[in-house]
Amino acid sequence: MRPPGSARALVVCALLLLTAPALAGRAEAAVLPWMDLEEIAGKAEVIALGTVESAESVWSDDGRIIVTRVTVVVERALKGGPRARIVVETPGGRVGDQTMIASSAPVFAKGERAVLFLEASGPLVGRAERRFSVVGWNLGCLSVHHDPQSGRDLVDDRTGGALYLDRQGRPIDPGRRGAGPAELQDYLRRVEALVERGGKGGVR
Repeated sequence: MRPPGSARALVVCALLLLTAPALAGRAEAAVLPWMDLEEIAGKAEVIALGTVESAESVWSDDGRIIVTRVTVVVERALKGGPRARIVVETPGGRVGDQTMIASSAPVFAKGERAVLFLEASGPLVGRAERRFSVVGWNLGCLSVHHDPQSGRDLVDDRTGGALYLDRQGRPIDPGRRGAGPAELQDYLRRVEALVERGGKGGVR
């Protein structure tokens, strides 16, 4: 399976279908193409800060894999126009006694707050809402948490556990990865500046 946002490079990922007794098994680390914030923002059709309202695992429309469909309540839209909710679909999840693990794909929990970079993946069956996937898997899903010591909301990336390659196929040093922890409002202003530049031809 090829994750969203990986068209320019060959991606090797671990996608394991397990029965309940085998849940202790671990998926191998994914190998993914690296995209910096400018690239992710340019590729995303929708960028939003929101909170997970619900998450339900089901079989995909073609019945081949398990996916999780996540409803996110939008707190702040940064790209793609205003909207109250977004439905995001990610590979992996549990249906009955079968679990599918997609290494380095985003995993969501109810009540979780996150900044999401999304691209449309198709309509929900029998419903009018569009369905979205996360750009670059965990690269396009950043966790938001409140720091009780500083009293600030912070954003942090989820890039651990995967090997990222640059355009020449060289591994990206962990020190060059993502954002975080960074102050949420500063990060959102940075994203909004990139989106504005994109409207003027600065981000493709």
